[in-house]
Amino acid sequence: MEEKESTEKPSIMSVSLRFGGIMAIASIAYMMILIAVGANPFESDWKGWISALVSVGILVFAHKYFKDNGDGYMTYGQGLGIGFLSVMVSVIVGGLFSYVYANFIDAGMMEDLWQKTAENMEAQGQSEEVIETALSWTKKLFWLFYFLGGAFGGLVMGLIVSIFTQKKNPEPFA
Repeated sequence: MEEKESTEKPSIMSVSLRFGGIMAIASIAYMMILIAVGANPFESDWKGWISALVSVGILVFAHKYFKDNGDGYMTYGQGLGIGFLSVMVSVIVGGLFSYVYANFIDAGMMEDLWQKTAENMEAQGQSEEVIETALSWTKKLFWLFYFLGGAFGGLVMGLIVSIFTQKKNPEPFA
């Protein structure tokens, strides 16, 4: 009598949900650390690279988990799917948390960001009219670009990490 396999191979979606959740928790924790030390997590500077490196590390572990708990192989497409979906789960969960925090808990954080942006534009010699127009559009489109930027970043991370973590099955139809 044949023994039935007791565990199923993980799916791309199950791995993405698991590691996307881990990534979301890590990004929320990092955001709270930045806030605790007085930094604005929405400012574009070197702090974003730390978050990106942590995300890449989590994707490497997601790919390893997929291979270790599956048949030992992962195609480039599977790796890309896991990478993109994991980052999207993180962006959605982390983005919702960030939106609630920035709009209902500490609304001053966004005002500080707008003020600093206006000061930077003024230092570059931009006119008051240009600054007002730019800030008006930025305020309207900030969250849309937050999520679109996350999707693009997830695609790029998935593309790059999968190059190094894929492991093709030498006998795919055996």
